Amino acid sequence: MALARSWAATVQFLRRAARLRFLISWRERWYHLSQAGVLAVSNRMTYLWGEQVMNRRSLVAVSCGSVLSGSLWVGLTLAQTGDDPSAAAVAKARDELAAAQKTFDGQSAAAEEAQAKLRKARHKLFAEEAWAARQAVVKVEALNTAANKALAAKKAQVKAAQAKIAAATKNAKKAVAEKTAAEKTLTELKNKADAQAATKVPQAEAKKILEQKTAASRKADEAVVSAKRAAEKMSAEQAAAEKLLAEEKVRLTSLRDAAAISHANALGGLKPITSQQWDYAKARHLLFRAGFGGTPEEVQKLVDMGPHKAVEYLVEYHGRPVLNVEFNILSWERRLAYEVHLHGAAKNRLAERDERRDATQHAKLVDWWGNRLAESPRPLEEKLVLFWHDHFASSYLTLRNAYMMYQQNQFFRHYADNFDALLHGIVQDPAMIQYLNNDANVTGNNNENLGREVLELFSIGEENSAVHKPDGYTEKDVRDANTRALTGATFERYSGQFRFHAVRHDSGPKTLLGKTGQWGPHEAIDVILEHPATAQYVAKKLWQYFVRWEPDPEAIERLAHVLRQNGYRIRPMLSNLFLSEQFYSKESMASHIKSPVELLVGTAKIVKLPKPNYSKWRYLLSNMGQALFDPPSVAGWPEGRHWINANLLMLRYTSVADLVKGGGIDFVALLKKYKLKNTEEVVDHLAQRCLLADLSPDKRQALIECLGPLPSSSEWDKQKKEINAKLQEAVMLLLSSPEYQVS
Repeated sequence: MALARSWAATVQFLRRAARLRFLISWRERWYHLSQAGVLAVSNRMTYLWGEQVMNRRSLVAVSCGSVLSGSLWVGLTLAQTGDDPSAAAVAKARDELAAAQKTFDGQSAAAEEAQAKLRKARHKLFAEEAWAARQAVVKVEALNTAANKALAAKKAQVKAAQAKIAAATKNAKKAVAEKTAAEKTLTELKNKADAQAATKVPQAEAKKILEQKTAASRKADEAVVSAKRAAEKMSAEQAAAEKLLAEEKVRLTSLRDAAAISHANALGGLKPITSQQWDYAKARHLLFRAGFGGTPEEVQKLVDMGPHKAVEYLVEYHGRPVLNVEFNILSWERRLAYEVHLHGAAKNRLAERDERRDATQHAKLVDWWGNRLAESPRPLEEKLVLFWHDHFASSYLTLRNAYMMYQQNQFFRHYADNFDALLHGIVQDPAMIQYLNNDANVTGNNNENLGREVLELFSIGEENSAVHKPDGYTEKDVRDANTRALTGATFERYSGQFRFHAVRHDSGPKTLLGKTGQWGPHEAIDVILEHPATAQYVAKKLWQYFVRWEPDPEAIERLAHVLRQNGYRIRPMLSNLFLSEQFYSKESMASHIKSPVELLVGTAKIVKLPKPNYSKWRYLLSNMGQALFDPPSVAGWPEGRHWINANLLMLRYTSVADLVKGGGIDFVALLKKYKLKNTEEVVDHLAQRCLLADLSPDKRQALIECLGPLPSSSEWDKQKKEINAKLQEAVMLLLSSPEYQVS
């Protein structure tokens, strides 16, 4: 229709040009020419770019029409002079129309080029601003460090001056004491009733001693005064240094805020909070989400750091030591020659022996990971390992091979912050290959399990398939491309290591997500990573894991952009996320239902469980529905409200209570240092320590009544057994509350 309108308008324009010589008024000629030119060009542009683009480019169209109408004055002049008006006007009009079209095309291309330059310049500006802000932060941090050193030196000088004052005061007191003793001696000598000649010598000596002691006392007093003056001077210098340090800290905080905003702009990420918005509640929220929680001292440490340093401390965990948990797992063992050929009962006995041995290894493996989850100084690392274990889910109950599961767990830990490496590695992970039967995926006899799950669950997501989106990936992408690309990827059964058999690989051309090539496993993964939906899907899952279950499309798109900008590195995206306003919003805080692992590990950290029984943890986690290394399916564990259904909620209450009751916790020793004066303060401390959601007044009062009157914590040792029992009961009630189920 647009094309028809365009040609109709052009014909109309040419006819008008041919009839110009019959018009009487020059003004009418100008009007008709202008209208015809603008109409023709605008209709032509509508055909080429559509209505929406026309709205944005109407100014260019009008200018082209003006050029056309102005140029047609030549045709008008020809018509006036009578030189073949019809043919000349038509030819001229065609030429001018072509020239106008060419002009418009040039202006359009120039506009697009200008927009590209503008985007590039804006990105460069943001990057330069971020770099400048970062450099300013580094410079002020150096000044801050120097100010801290200067302050420490001044404090040392003040301390030395105070020591001098103490020594001088001690000397002065000694001199005064000696002077007093000399005066006493002289007085005693004067009062003696002995012969005058006999007493003159001692009196003279006593006077001399008294004068010496008086001089010494005067000198000591002067030393005290001098030391006090020096101390006052040092104190003044210390106060000045503290003032300078405070000013530098304010400046540093301001620069860090500006640097965070510039960095977020350069990445196209989420807007960060400011240091003024940082408080205890936000620090506690960060510690529970980026880890598994902690004690009030650990939360306060993050508060003192400020938001930027706190996030850096948790996210940049590679600088902290690794938890050394000793674990000796049996490696994959080759069958002996005669064992390979066993049949019947002998083969069954051998299989039973191997199964018993591997089950023991599996139990030790679960306990080993439980230990790492509870005690690692890198809580975010273990939380990411748990996330990837759920994302790339495989189950021991299917594999019956603890060595494979151990290898996979260490693989997740090593590449926890690199999705690119994880996706490339998972298609050559022996556990995943066996779990999804890719060892049976060979050319001519394809098994699509791994190829399908790589697209549906691991990368782009089933929600982005053609079933849900017209431009999504199709069954042909799954079966004819990705599955064929993964043919030949298997593992060596006698060593448990990955092997790629080229003779079993389909090396023919494949079209995956619109791109054609002779893709192998890694080339196919590269194509998938280039698809924009991959970053969005991963960002959405990380959002739901760390922020809240309900997605925020705009925020997820920004996080996906950060993910792509950083080559699928996870830490830059998490840094932006953990500093963002959305992360600390009212909708996000105290809205995440804890998984069983988060529930147990968080409890152990909050109450500082002295000797965790990880074998018992294995039993409790299995009862609550999250047995480590045993997700229910390749889709992982269901999240959210699934954890608190009618069957599981009571198990959660009893499991946590059982953990606390049998943990051997000395609550008197744990709480005594906080100098709690009465029962109300004890309840408030426990509520703040354990809960991220607010405790209702009714429940607070119930806990106060449960505890009964308590003396000041300084007197608890006198009734340690009774008070410890009361505190344990109160903590068990708090941890079994609905408020404790969320973080």
